[in-house]
Amino acid sequence: MPDLRPEYINSPQTNADNPLETLILICTKYKTIETLEFILLKKAAVRLQKIIQKSVILLSKISLVLLFKIIGPPRLLRYGSKINIALLRAFGAQVGRDVTISSPVVLHAAKEGYKNLTIKDGCFINGFNFLDISARITLEKGVSLGPGVIIMTHNRYNHNPFLEERLAHTCGFGDVLIKEGAGIKAGALIIHGITIGKNAVVAGHAVVNRDVGDNCFVAGVPARVVKEIT
Repeated sequence: MPDLRPEYINSPQTNADNPLETLILICTKYKTIETLEFILLKKAAVRLQKIIQKSVILLSKISLVLLFKIIGPPRLLRYGSKINIALLRAFGAQVGRDVTISSPVVLHAAKEGYKNLTIKDGCFINGFNFLDISARITLEKGVSLGPGVIIMTHNRYNHNPFLEERLAHTCGFGDVLIKEGAGIKAGALIIHGITIGKNAVVAGHAVVNRDVGDNCFVAGVPARVVKEIT
């Protein structure tokens, strides 16, 4: 074992003001300098790997943003979360901190950009989502969207005059607001003009066609309140 007693560390053979030099002297004395070199090289390699990864992500962000500035905003986000966020911000979306956006995400009505989309801090979008940004979609702090969630902000019947006359009350545009902490589970459908309350939960594959209050758990087609979360 190396002699780490104070009288050795502070002896003339060592430099108490330079801990690294002291460590090297101790390792040399006990023929462990090769181990120290390996540890230092390993740490340097890990740091270098992190630098390369960050550089690749940064270059990818810049390249893709420049490309889509030329050809227009993509309808499909299919990249890593950081690149997806960079693209959203580049075309007008408001995206907060600590947000995760897994691919793929379809953005309908995105030809003019993503200005109708607001995603606040701590939101999690799990992927395979369809977001219709014909009108505004706002996800408040901490909202989560499960895989396959669909949010619609408009409805038409392919300009079918018969259906659009008789079902006129279901046509039109409307903003969707999902309040802080709400969880929308896999495969749920949110219809235009809906507000989901704070800390509410929408069960998987539910169809929400009316507002949901705070702290409510809803399920079904159409969605109904199952219980209040207390």
